[in-house]
Amino acid sequence: MNTKEKQTAEQAGQTRCIRCGTCCEKGGPALHEDDLDLVLNKRISPENLYTIRRAELVYDNVNGGLIKIGREIVKIRSAENTRACIYYDDRQKACSIYEIRPIECRVMACWDTTAAEALYNVNRLTRQSLFGSVDWLADLIRTHEEKCGYERISELAEKRRRKEAGAVETLLEAVRYDVELRRTVQEKTGMEEDLMDLVFGRPLSQTIPAQFGIKLVRTT
Repeated sequence: MNTKEKQTAEQAGQTRCIRCGTCCEKGGPALHEDDLDLVLNKRISPENLYTIRRAELVYDNVNGGLIKIGREIVKIRSAENTRACIYYDDRQKACSIYEIRPIECRVMACWDTTAAEALYNVNRLTRQSLFGSVDWLADLIRTHEEKCGYERISELAEKRRRKEAGAVETLLEAVRYDVELRRTVQEKTGMEEDLMDLVFGRPLSQTIPAQFGIKLVRTT
């Protein structure tokens, strides 16, 4: 809930959750270190998570507007064809994992978002916490960031804009590497496709057009 909505709730004299669903309909929460055991014990399914990587363009829920984040965020996915948290039950207007809901949800009070705002950038859960002890996977994540990190992609997009030689092909090489790495990991390890967005973030083929306005055309 942003500042304007907070003021509206205060003006209405709201002091408790009325189960309107507004918070849940805006997307799943980011996870924090306090939520680590929920993921490791699969009480929150890893397949229902994804990573927003450093320097990726995101909407700032506290201040509003789009920003490039300074650190990665692990979030709960939205339900298909909607922005609502995947664990939100629209018919019941309720959270389907309420008893084990993440800390951001536990502290959220739409009539007073002070606690939620204080938690916003504190002790965020990272892929290092989740996969750091799995050496081969941690190495792949580091290599992927070197080749496909958003700071590098931003530089290549700017070079492309300036029509610098080789920029387009280098950018396409990063996209191809991203695609091929995901495919290889699935084939070699049997890892589910739904886990790829948690391990490597969202595919560049999806984010580059949205973040940089660059149209990618698949060729055979």
